[in-house]
Order: sequence, then C-alpha cells, then structure tokens
Amino acid sequence: MDVAGCPKCNTPLDAAGVCVTCAAEREGLRLLSRSGYASVKEMMEALEGEGLSPGMEQVPAGRPEQKQHPLWNLYVPAAEVQAAQAALRAEWADLLGETGAREAADRGLRGVDLDAGGEIQCPACGHRFTPSGSAAECPDCGLGLGAAGDAAPDEAEH
Repeated sequence: MDVAGCPKCNTPLDAAGVCVTCAAEREGLRLLSRSGYASVKEMMEALEGEGLSPGMEQVPAGRPEQKQHPLWNLYVPAAEVQAAQAALRAEWADLLGETGAREAADRGLRGVDLDAGGEIQCPACGHRFTPSGSAAECPDCGLGLGAAGDAAPDEAEH
C-alpha cells in the first residue's frame, strides 16, 4: 500500500490528495493527539467534561492494517489548546497517581526485547518470565508480545 504523506505534517493524504490534519488547521483547529478510536474518544469525553469543544476525525489509512484499525485525530479550537493540554495533563496525572500506575507506565515505555533472550518483565502486569520464540504470552495476565506488525497501528509506530 503506497500512500503519499503530507509534506508538512506526514499525515497520509486522502483519495483526493488532501491532508485532513492541515485542512482542520486551516479551519482554526489544532491537533492534540492521534491514536486509536478508543483512546481518542476517551480524551474527547474528558475534554467535553471540562467544557471544551473537541472534535475527532478519522485519518486516511497509511498502512494496510489501518484499514481495519484506523487512527483518529483529536482536535480543539486554537483558543482552547492550552486549556485542553492542561485538562489532559491533569487527567493523566490523576491516573498515574493510582497505586502502581507509574510503574506500569514505566514498564510500557521500556518495551520488551524478545530477541535478547532470557527473562523479561511483562509491560502490563510486571510478571517476570522467560518467553520462547519471537512471540510470547505472559503466563500471568495473557498479554501477547510479538513483532510490531502484530501490534495495534498506533502502538506499532513507536
């Protein structure tokens, strides 16, 4: 799948050659985040709860797997960017304040190298185990670990 990207922001162009992100910017909106539907919808609801005016829009597929699991842009009007960023930071700070949440976030950021061999720590639950092969499943929580191609589209990009 060969999809051209916007030269300004790298968003995949739609069938008409238009960048949805740049088009939204011309309408006075600013991109806050790009992720899977559930994540963007959750952030949008949090912003609406703060009295802000967010919007979301599906991004054209840039890779074959994005046809089944598309990415979404989360926007707010330019005048609301600072308030929206503050609201999301507060939301995330609250989540990270929960017992064990910061440790879980740190584990997720570290990632897992299945090719290194030996014992690994599950990024989700922290269970330590020795996987076999290039794909593994945590025996404690069942998290599937494997190649980036097997990940959700927004996770495979990191």
